[in-house]
Amino acid sequence: MSSEKPFSSIESRINLFPTVMLQGLLYFMLLAAFAFLILLPAYGIYKRGIEVMIFPALLCFPIGLGILIPSVKYYIIKRSEQPSKIIVNDVGLLYCNKKGEAVNKVLYADLVSSGKDFDISTVNTRSSGIIPMLEVFIASEKEGSAVSRIEMNLPLHVVRDRYTLFAHFLKGISTFRPDLKIAPQVFLNYFIDPETWQINRKGASYLFLLIIAAALLTCGIIMWLVMTFT
Repeated sequence: MSSEKPFSSIESRINLFPTVMLQGLLYFMLLAAFAFLILLPAYGIYKRGIEVMIFPALLCFPIGLGILIPSVKYYIIKRSEQPSKIIVNDVGLLYCNKKGEAVNKVLYADLVSSGKDFDISTVNTRSSGIIPMLEVFIASEKEGSAVSRIEMNLPLHVVRDRYTLFAHFLKGISTFRPDLKIAPQVFLNYFIDPETWQINRKGASYLFLLIIAAALLTCGIIMWLVMTFT
């Protein structure tokens, strides 16, 4: 697997303002969950007695702890272990933490044929949202091959150049693994010109605006419901 020209390495770029808003929203929700599901019932027990508040406490405490314990563990305690940067280079796709350690990776050398018409495709799932996930097959010792679905996302970070990362990774597959076939729909879904590997910025911008509009509409519906039923 070699190339005449050096294959460049690119890194993810973070969109600062949406990232700060996303992190602020998460911490606000965790704080609100702690206040309404833990502190408020505890204060009710203090003021009104355990006999009166036993049922609300038995309802709120398990829900609150079920939300807070895994969230605090994943997003706060183990935050340094979570990937904070995506790198696409001549080896493959690397998700690295703040220490520069690869916590997850998809290597070109580990990719295998899907046994179908196309080896690289896209798939929509409930977690993928509007932007589909890239589906590849990885060599597995137990099963021969295992499907892997790739997102250019990072926990609590908004990646600005996700389409560029997809394009560079696909270019790497085309360069180092020409035996694998990429479905034409992949290029359409990620607005990639397969001849130049450049991104159609206009199409990507339209999708971004659509996502923003959907988010605003969702927030508006939630606020309307809150105002209507309170």
